[in-house]
Amino acid sequence: MTNIKNDNIKFELSNVVDALIAQRETWEAGTYAASNAELYTLLGNTLDLFLKVRKDVGLSRAVRDLLDTYGVQYNSATSLALKIVRLVFVGKGREQKIENRAYTYARVLTVAAAAGVTGKQLPQFIADRHGIDEIRRQDSTGETAAQKAQRARDYAASALAKQRQIASVTMTDDLQPVDGAQFSLALVRKNEDGTGSIVFGTNNAAAVNAVLAIAGKDLREEAANTAEANVAKHDAEHRAENVQRLAAELAAAQGFQPQVHITVPATEMAPA
Repeated sequence: MTNIKNDNIKFELSNVVDALIAQRETWEAGTYAASNAELYTLLGNTLDLFLKVRKDVGLSRAVRDLLDTYGVQYNSATSLALKIVRLVFVGKGREQKIENRAYTYARVLTVAAAAGVTGKQLPQFIADRHGIDEIRRQDSTGETAAQKAQRARDYAASALAKQRQIASVTMTDDLQPVDGAQFSLALVRKNEDGTGSIVFGTNNAAAVNAVLAIAGKDLREEAANTAEANVAKHDAEHRAENVQRLAAELAAAQGFQPQVHITVPATEMAPA
């Protein structure tokens, strides 16, 4: 009897949930989609205004004048995009109600402008980037903070798998990674005699991922610096060879040997 009763309750709940899902799908395809389409079109027109104003000092001053006329708040640090958004979307007395959205809309305008997007193209630009809020989270590279952290973790996991060890430790139970993972964390205490001791270990996924993100960022910067130094060294060596070859060609052409040795200035040599 209990199972039959539970099945009936589950069936009734399923019917209610299915009906709500159908209602949500209708809303998404109807009112919500139409509302977003209207918003994106409005933002597109606002983007066109922003693109025009930022090229014209006179229009930029007119924006400030309108803000003063309408009593909309701004200061010397307020960006032009945010000023225009406040003119269009905020208005006097509504700053607190919509302020967060104003910053988001201004971010959309600046990201779209940097990408060379026009107002007509903006709705598709927003859709391709999975919505306004995702654009707000993206940096100049188009990545969100979560995506950058994941990329850093992936880089660290690959690099540290073959990285030279700092010290060898015994893998006690406290230091074992979770099943299927390769990394765990150890907390090291510096002792009074200068030695170190592992005093705590954890395989907590959030903690391990946080440290991997830090490690990935540092390792990538180190690799980039090394590559840059190698390129600079190669360029300096190439310039030195060119200078010596030029001196030899001049000597052969003019029938004399230079009395001084031509070298590349030390300032042009790559750091050791």
